[in-house]
Amino acid sequence: MDSKNNITSKEFVVFVIIAILIFIAIGYFKSTPSKPISPEETRKELIKKEFNAWDGSHFQLEEYIKKSMNDPGSYEHVETVYWDRGAYLVVMTTFRGKNAFGGVVKNSVKAKVGLDGSIIDIIEAR
Repeated sequence: MDSKNNITSKEFVVFVIIAILIFIAIGYFKSTPSKPISPEETRKELIKKEFNAWDGSHFQLEEYIKKSMNDPGSYEHVETVYWDRGAYLVVMTTFRGKNAFGGVVKNSVKAKVGLDGSIIDIIEAR
């Protein structure tokens, strides 16, 4: 008789776990009317998509930098900052990498970047 009660207890626990998971799924996928987002919020989201959420690097500028390096495998992102100029962004990335002699040096590149992420112009490279 104990084994029968034990099986019933196991079945009850499984049922409770399944019920909890169903309630969580319903709550997660429940459609709630979302409020319309403002043009400012839309712009912030558009700009945010141009940058790596992990280290803050700008996707297109990092690609450009690596293509121009002596040893692209030595690229190490240090910092990226940007200034919103309305119709475009000015993005500056600081990075480390090996120079032609194999020494690790710190450099930076400043670029004019479109709101779609494309590089318009390289302003400064040090």
